[in-house]
Amino acid sequence: MLDTALQEMRNTKKQFFKATGIQCFQGVQSFVKGEVTPEQAHEIGIKLAEELWGDKFQVIVSTHLNTDNLHNHFVLNSVSFLDGKRFCNTKREYATMRKASDKLCEEYGLSVLKQEEKYNKYATSSLYKKLMKDSIDYAIANAKDYNEFIKILQDLDYIVTDKNETLSIRREPYKRNTRIERQFGNNYSKESIYKRILETQPEYPYSPDPYLLANRSYERYNNEKQKHLQFKGSISYLIFHYEKLLGINIEIVSKPNVTKMTPELINAIKKMDEFSKQVRFVCKNNINTEQELLDYQKSVYEKINPLKSERENLWKKHKRAKTDEEKETIENQIVEISKKITPLAEEIKHCTNIKLRLEKIKQYELHQKIEEERKQAEKEHDKKKKDRVR
Repeated sequence: MLDTALQEMRNTKKQFFKATGIQCFQGVQSFVKGEVTPEQAHEIGIKLAEELWGDKFQVIVSTHLNTDNLHNHFVLNSVSFLDGKRFCNTKREYATMRKASDKLCEEYGLSVLKQEEKYNKYATSSLYKKLMKDSIDYAIANAKDYNEFIKILQDLDYIVTDKNETLSIRREPYKRNTRIERQFGNNYSKESIYKRILETQPEYPYSPDPYLLANRSYERYNNEKQKHLQFKGSISYLIFHYEKLLGINIEIVSKPNVTKMTPELINAIKKMDEFSKQVRFVCKNNINTEQELLDYQKSVYEKINPLKSERENLWKKHKRAKTDEEKETIENQIVEISKKITPLAEEIKHCTNIKLRLEKIKQYELHQKIEEERKQAEKEHDKKKKDRVR
């Protein structure tokens, strides 16, 4: 059972006296857009997990519908319940998983990548780039200066190359550096990163210890969930009610045995933080309908635009400044304006993300309705067929 999976995995480790070290491994299985239903994707994921690990390792299969491509996440216990041996995460294991996945997909009549396409797909993984971008944003939001920004990336196991005006990073097993400005745009140039660090006001000081962030986010998330699930029909209710549809996996994120902060963990915690903040936002401002959400967003734009213009003018003065003292004075003014802008920018972000989630909810409900109608039509057809036979 999902609600006991975490404890069962812990018990296996304790049984073989291997409670420390790597706690679990993660794998991803993606499908071509539109080729598979959520039910089929999950069914294939279950079969793959049973074939690869079912007789030796405990594994959780979670089917995510929060991207254009349906995909399965596998979380594998690092210690075998059969003999207590640790799982070896090697290239051979990866190849075995890929081969078994391809075979299952072919049995279901689904597309599989050719060998050369697999290599290119792995080398330019969209998931890798997304995790990289999330890591950079996390480092910017939690750094007090540029040097700490670099340190946070290094704590996340990124290899950082900082030469002149170029900043590149990579993370094993990838061998090619990614120039982050070229990959993610002007907002990720060294100058823009410096500006964003100066303008960002962290909610908490940075810590490399993942326990603090994971536990804080989990407790805050659950407190908000219990508080607002009772208001059926409201936006806050819908946000939590469709948490599985939108990709939240509480059991994995909240495990206290996490020993290292990773980009994957940051991504999961970020989702929980977003959900809890969104619910607090709509409840604090008494927003219950889409129209109320749009009206509120418009009012926030009217407040934030003059402040952004004022800050931009200060940055222009900063470029023209000739002394360090003059630059420092302007930077302090920028920080003060940023303190006013940051909460307003958060509210605009909440409005935008909530609208996207509501749209996904509508699409999901439509899909469910169509699927129910299809099943009902099949039942009626089978019934008529039986009646004719009689």
